[in-house]
Amino acid sequence: MEALKELTMIVTRNKIKKIDIIGEQDETQTRIHELYELVKGGQVESDEDAASMLFPEDCNGISYRKLKSDLLRRLTNTLFFIDVKKASYSDRQSAYYTCYRDYAAAYILQGKNARVACMNMCHKILRHSEKYEFNDLNRDVSKMLCLFYGSLMGDVPQYEKYKEKFQYYDQVVAMENEAEFLYNDLIVQYVNNSSSKTELREVALRFYQRLEPWLASCDAYRLHLYASLIHLMVYTTVNDYAGALAVCDQMIRFFEAKPYDSFTPLKIAYYQKMACYTQLRQYDEGKSTAEKCLTMLDEGSYNWFKYYELYFMLAMHSGKYREAFEIFVLVTEHSRFRFLPENVIETWKIYKAYLHFLINSGHITIDSEDGQFSKFRLGRFLNNIPIYSKDKRGMNIAILSIQIIFLIFQKKYSAAIDRMEAIEKYCSRYLQTPETIRSYYFIKMLLTIPAASFHLAGVSRLSQKYLDQLKASPLEEANQAYKIEIIPYEELWDLVLETLDNSFHQAKKNQSGLSDKNQALRG
Repeated sequence: MEALKELTMIVTRNKIKKIDIIGEQDETQTRIHELYELVKGGQVESDEDAASMLFPEDCNGISYRKLKSDLLRRLTNTLFFIDVKKASYSDRQSAYYTCYRDYAAAYILQGKNARVACMNMCHKILRHSEKYEFNDLNRDVSKMLCLFYGSLMGDVPQYEKYKEKFQYYDQVVAMENEAEFLYNDLIVQYVNNSSSKTELREVALRFYQRLEPWLASCDAYRLHLYASLIHLMVYTTVNDYAGALAVCDQMIRFFEAKPYDSFTPLKIAYYQKMACYTQLRQYDEGKSTAEKCLTMLDEGSYNWFKYYELYFMLAMHSGKYREAFEIFVLVTEHSRFRFLPENVIETWKIYKAYLHFLINSGHITIDSEDGQFSKFRLGRFLNNIPIYSKDKRGMNIAILSIQIIFLIFQKKYSAAIDRMEAIEKYCSRYLQTPETIRSYYFIKMLLTIPAASFHLAGVSRLSQKYLDQLKASPLEEANQAYKIEIIPYEELWDLVLETLDNSFHQAKKNQSGLSDKNQALRG
C-alpha cells in the first residue's frame, strides 16, 4: 500500500489529463493528426513539402515548426504506451521494452523520493533483466537497490547481496563493452567500402584472442555476440568461407542453447551462412538457409532488406534471373525502402543495371507496363551512384563492368573504345592484387572486344588466355568481396559474347578527325 500511496501522490488526475499522446480519440480532425498521417503514409518527403501542404499561406514556416514540435513531443510520450507484447516480438524483445520502460519509471520515482515504489519496481525489473541478460540494466538496478538497502534501510545482508551483484555485472558489462568497441573498430572500415581487407585479418585475430579467455568463464549474451562477429571477420576478411561456416555453426549452437529466443545472433549466423553458400556455389544449402532465416525476420526491417540483398545474389549466381527480378521488385517497391541508408540503396541501383541488361538481352521477360524497367539510361545510372563510384577495388568494378557491357550491347562502339584507355589504366592501377585478380582478368577480357573490332571469333580467340586464368582462380577460392560479382564472371562473359556476331565494326572518327583507336588496342 505504501508504494500505491506514493504513486497516487505523484500521478494526479490533473497531470494525467495533461499527457499529450497520439491516439484515436478526438484528434482525427486536428492539424497534428493530419501531419501524422501525411508522414506515416509517405505523402511528404521534406519539411518544405509538409509546410506547403498544411500552411500554404505561412511564408516564414513558424506555424509548421510549432506543429512539428508538438507532434514530436506527442510521439515521444506515446512511446511509453506502445504495446510491448506484439505477436511479432520475440520474448526477449518484449522483455527489453518492458524492462527499459519500467527502468525509466523507476528513475522518475527515485527523483520524486517515492522510495518504496522505486524499490518494488527495481525488484520487478531485475527478475526479468537477469533472465534475459540485460547486463547493463542488471548493473544499474543492482546499484539502485544497493544504495536503497544501504543508506536508507541499513539492511546489511541485502546491501551486501546487491553490492555483490553490482560488482559482478559491472565486470561483465566492462567485458561486453570491450568486445563491442573492438568489433566497431573493425567494422567501421566496411560501411562504404566493400573491397577485401586482407590486412584486417591479423587485427581481427588479435582482437579475438584478447577476448577468448573471457569466453570460457562468462557466457554473457553481448560478449559472445561481438566476440563471434570478430571471430567471423578472421575468416570473412580473407573470404575463407569454409572457416566462416564453422564459426556460424558454433554461433548457432551457443545461442540456440539459451533459455530464450536469441533471434539477432541467429539471424546474423544464418545470413553469413547464406553468403558463404553463395560463394561456394552450394545453392541448395543456401536456399534452405534462406527459408529458415526468413521466419526470423520482421518485414520492412533493415535486416529484412539485407537478407533479400543476399537472396538476390543467390538467385543471380544460380542463374535464376526471373527469381532475382521478383526479389528486386519486392524489395524496391516496399514502403520502407526509401528510408534505407544511401549506400544500401546504391547497391540496389547497381543490381537494377544488371537486371536491365538481362531484360534487354532476352534472359528475363517482363510485363511491358513495368515502368521501373522501361528504359536504361547509362548517364543517369552513373550519376546516381556517388558512394560506390569511389570504391575502386570494390563495387566500382561492378559499375565499370556493366557500363562497358551496355555500350557494347547498344552497339555504341565509338563510346566503348573511348572508354578503353581509362579502363586499362584503372585495371593496372587498382586490380593487380590477389583480392581483385578475378576482376582484373574479366576487365582484360572486356578490353579484347574493341581490340578484335567486336568480332565474335576474334574476341573469343584474344580473350581465351584471360578466361583460362579466370577459371584457374574459381569464385569459391577467390579472395574478394562476395558482392562484386553480381553475376559470376564466367557466366557474365557468356552473356556478353551472345551480344556479338561475326561482323567487324569500326568506330567512327571523332570530331577532331582522330583515327579509330581499336587498331592500337589490337596491337
